[in-house]
Formats: sequence, structure tokens, C-alpha cells
Amino acid sequence: AVALQSRGFDVLVLEADASLDSRKQGYGLTIQRQDAMQAMGINLAQDDAPSTSHYTFSADGAILGFFGEAFGDKSKVRRESDASGRFIHIPRQKLRARVVEQLRPGTIRWGSKLRSFECRRGAGVAVTLADGTTLDAALLVGSDGIFSTVRRQLAMPGDRLHYVGLVVVLGILDGSVPLTQRRIFETVDGTTRLYAMPFTSSSTMWQLSFPCSEEAARTLTKDAAALKAELLSRCRGWHDPIPALLADTPLDGMSGYPVYDREVLEPAVLRPGAGAGAGKPGLAGRPAPQDRVTLIGDAAHPMTPFKAQGANQALSDAVLLAEALVQGVREHGALAGLDAALPLFERRMLSRSARVVVGSREKAKELHSSLALQPGRKVQRDTGVDMPRVVRALRAGGIGSGSATDPRGLDAVVAEVVDRTSASASHAAELDAIFGKRPAAPPADQAPPKRAKRAQCSALGAPGAPPLDADGAHFEWRETMRALLETAGEAGLRRKRLRKLVLRLYLRHLSRQPEAAREEVCWWRAHPAELQALFRKHLRAAKGVGLVRTQGKMVRVG
Repeated sequence: AVALQSRGFDVLVLEADASLDSRKQGYGLTIQRQDAMQAMGINLAQDDAPSTSHYTFSADGAILGFFGEAFGDKSKVRRESDASGRFIHIPRQKLRARVVEQLRPGTIRWGSKLRSFECRRGAGVAVTLADGTTLDAALLVGSDGIFSTVRRQLAMPGDRLHYVGLVVVLGILDGSVPLTQRRIFETVDGTTRLYAMPFTSSSTMWQLSFPCSEEAARTLTKDAAALKAELLSRCRGWHDPIPALLADTPLDGMSGYPVYDREVLEPAVLRPGAGAGAGKPGLAGRPAPQDRVTLIGDAAHPMTPFKAQGANQALSDAVLLAEALVQGVREHGALAGLDAALPLFERRMLSRSARVVVGSREKAKELHSSLALQPGRKVQRDTGVDMPRVVRALRAGGIGSGSATDPRGLDAVVAEVVDRTSASASHAAELDAIFGKRPAAPPADQAPPKRAKRAQCSALGAPGAPPLDADGAHFEWRETMRALLETAGEAGLRRKRLRKLVLRLYLRHLSRQPEAAREEVCWWRAHPAELQALFRKHLRAAKGVGLVRTQGKMVRVG
């Protein structure tokens, strides 16, 4: 209605609710389509309950993945108090209030429930309300949700709800917990999934879902006490604060529902007889007359909530419809413009939303299966992080959901591990280049001219080179070789493999030493030939005292 009214159309909203606050609208939305909101002149920044990171945990609190502004390249200083990013978290009721504020007084007719409508092809729609009131309109837009009365009366063939095999429970708890302060988290165990996010700056919303038969789901969601008992049973033993989060949520602060969607709607089914040329001028230069009824939002393309796209798709639909009607009226006039616009709008809307409907159904399956437990399932594009490697490092360091109470903040703790792991990965890549077929190019500020470098490296011990008889800050060369070979067993190791392992440990050892020793690392990385010569020297020494023996390309314990 806002999108249409802002473009000059007269709009009447028939709302079944008696007033804005007559029915509970107690859950939160994640608004991703800021462009749609801006197109309608609605600013939600003041209502945002921001988050800068998103974590996935296993039931024991181990981190399976993470992403968000806190870890992006654009976040120069990782502080959890920084401003929010691109997505807006807002209570549904607050969004409704902001939309209503944009409408002209009298636009909404509260307490008006649709009974039926009659299309007068090319001449509008006659609408009858539950109280017997009749209205005439040029266009009827059904935006009445997944159980749409408008859609049902269109009587499209084969149109039925599809139960996806899951029940969803929503809850709101006054007060925030450390794990949801400016943060979203989800916890999965391969069957049940909990998702929690800031609802307002002082409250938390959670959504818990699990597989259930349709009959059991209908029964369970009608009994709040039984539903809560089921949740507590499923999440007993899960990491903090989940058991307390569920237990502390009052019964009147939670609700559940079976999850339904519908098969992707084809334009030709929604508008029979409207082929690819529908909406274009006919022989008389006018668009073919149409039934002036259409659908948007969940009435047109209901989807599961697991990609958080329902509200976003509806907002996009509203803007698209308004733009299509404006173009149609501009090109064909007030009434014929509607006939031209509707088929074009529906094709574009259903084409865009079809992949989201399918994707949301697939996401529902994934999140309640063993796939959800795979580390690094979500990867942030702008970080270049090796997520499986970081996840292993986090687990090894005991960093998980409990780290939310760390004074530095969970994001900062994880960011430190990311930085260390990235540095380690970079180091390993350099070593691979050093010991591969072609050595890595030295940094620009360390690479001498080609002739000078050849002269510099012509003899070991040349000016600027660390002396080869240095002990590398007490690095135990012989013992390291012997330990590696003993681990390899009687087969031994290829000389090249042993060299790579020993020198990797040597450079790692130097990097942990005082500054003077660490400076040597840069020199060695820039001079792989000298580094390999250093290994050969110590290999000869180990062979000379009988610690190792060589045979061709193989090295074994002496």
C-alpha cells in the first residue's frame, strides 16, 4: 500500500484485525532488502537491534562456523560496540507500525474480512466483505498470507499446502544474554536447530525447530505447556545459555506452528491464458483485458523461514508491483495500463521468488540433517579465511560458546585465532613455494638486483647472511631429524620431504624467538638456496655421527 500510494494510486487496505495492536505479532524479522525500504521512504535504523557476527555451534558449544562484519576486511577495528551493518533486525509489530505511519489517514479499514470477490474482466473487481458490505475496485491485491482467502477463491488447479515435516517454536525473553549481545547464533545437533538473535536492545528472540509428523505438530502447537516440555527435553544437555533461555521463557511468550510452503507457482497457472505476449498491445493497440486480481508475498510464494526471506520477498513484490503499474499506466492509460502491467509483474515476481522458495525448502532439510554439523558450512567471501582450519584451531584452543563471557568479547577472541591461523597458512604457503619446483619470489624490499644477488649468494657466509654454524637460537637439528625419521618407521623419508619438515620446524622455532632471531626468518625466506644448504650441512653432520643414514633419495634412522 505504501509503495502504491507513494506513486499516486488511491489505495484502500482491508485489514481483518480490529486494530494495529489487536493481535499478537511477537516475532522478529531480518530485513535484508534496504533498497525496497528506501524506495518506500521507510527508515528502520532507529528500530534496529544490531548484530555484527553470526555463529553456528554444535550442541556442546563447539564453533562450527562464523561470519559477519566483525570478521570482514572492511572492519578495520574489530570491536563489538561498533555500529550495525547492512541487515536490520526488527520486531514484526514495529515494522507494521512504521508502514502504517507512512500511509495517509483512512487508508486502512480495520475489521474488514474478505468474504468473496467477482472479477469483471477489463472492468475491475467487486468485493464482498464478511459483514455484507460491497466495494468496487480497479484492482484487488491479495497480500493475506500463506492461508490467503484471495488465493483460495482463485481455485487454481492442484493448489495445496505442502507440509515440510517440521514444527517451529518461537519465543521471546526479556533481557539479553552474553551470547546474543549484538550477535546471532544457531545451534544444531543434526536433528534439532535453535536460532537466537537480538529482538530489541533489551530482549532476545529464539526460534527452535525439529522434525515432527503433521498430526503431532498440530496437536503439540495447541498446548504451550506440552510444547515447552518437548523443547526442554530435546535441548537438555545443550551448551549454555540454551537450557536456561528455554526454561525462562514464559508460556505466553512462546508459540509454535507446523511449517508449510507451496509448490512454485507458474505465471500461466496464476493467470490462465496469459502467454508470453500477455501485457503487450493487441491488434487494436490495447492490452488484452485481464482479471484484475493478483497476489504478493506469502499469498503468492509461501516459503519456509530458514532463509529469512519471506518478508524481504514481500517488500520486493510491493515495490515491483508499484513500478509495473506506473509503467503500464504511463504507456497505456489508467485502466488498460493495469491489464498490461499485471502479467508482466507476475512473471517477474514468480521468476525471482521461485529460486528462493526452492532454496528455503532445501535449507530446511539441510539444517535438520547431519549436513548442518559440517564445519565451515558458511564462509564469508571477503575474509579469505580457511574456515575448516580455523574451526580446528578454535576447538583445539577450547574456544566456543562459553567464550562469550571473556572480557575481550567472543568476536575478538575468535579474530585472534583467525589472524594466527591466517599467518600460519601464509607461512606454510611460502614454505611450499620455497621447497617446490620454483622458489617464491622474495619481497620487493628484500630482493637485490639479479647480478648482486648472484654475487651475494656465491658463497655461504657472504655479507648479510646469518652464519651457517649458528645454532639457530638453540634449534636441535639432529634430534629433530631423528624424531621425524623414527616416526616414519623403517621406511624412512624421502630427502626432500625430510628437508621440508625440518626447515618448517626451524623457521617456526625462529619466529617464536626474540626479535633478533625473528629477523633471520625474513632473510632465510628470501634466500631459499642458502636455507637448503643449511639443511644439507646439518644432515651431513647427523650422518657423520651415525644418527641417520642415506640411501639414494631416502633417509632413515642410523
